[in-house]
Amino acid sequence: MNVISEILPGFALTLATALVIFGLGYATTRRSRPEYIFTYLVFSMLAYLITSLLRDVQLTLGFSFGLLAVFTILRYRSIMIPVREMTYLYVSIMLPFANALFIATRATFADIVAINAGLAIFLLVVDRFLLTRFGAAQTVNYEKIDLIRAGNHQALIDDLTQRTGRRVRHYIVEELDFLRDTAILTVYFE
Repeated sequence: MNVISEILPGFALTLATALVIFGLGYATTRRSRPEYIFTYLVFSMLAYLITSLLRDVQLTLGFSFGLLAVFTILRYRSIMIPVREMTYLYVSIMLPFANALFIATRATFADIVAINAGLAIFLLVVDRFLLTRFGAAQTVNYEKIDLIRAGNHQALIDDLTQRTGRRVRHYIVEELDFLRDTAILTVYFE
């Protein structure tokens, strides 16, 4: 059997699942960052091609995890990305490894399709549920340090609502800087 016909079904499945997860799931929320969609899709496709072309090599699994470590170190020393985006990045790396290695396991192609569908549905449901449950979040550098005190909870929420123009559900104080009289807050909107 020729190499193209062996890797094409898994490539198509990886591409279809990645388009559903990143195109329909990630990209359609207000919290998404469009510049990451390209990265997620390209990571998925390249990782699938590398892993599937090397699946006959004795150390494929170790090599795959080594690639994961290299990709993580290379990229991810330059800027900090939010946890949600990092989670999607790991999905974009894990998905092609699982799809490329199904031949080495006892799983059938139908099993892999079901696993991909389950993963896509799980991610879509959890991400949408969390958005409606917790709302969108934003990090704010806040200078009215006197409103951070325990008795001023409602006054702080009212001030944040007025300043942002969006209804604030709750906030978390991430850091306090008494030297500059500022605080870093994570603000959750309805």
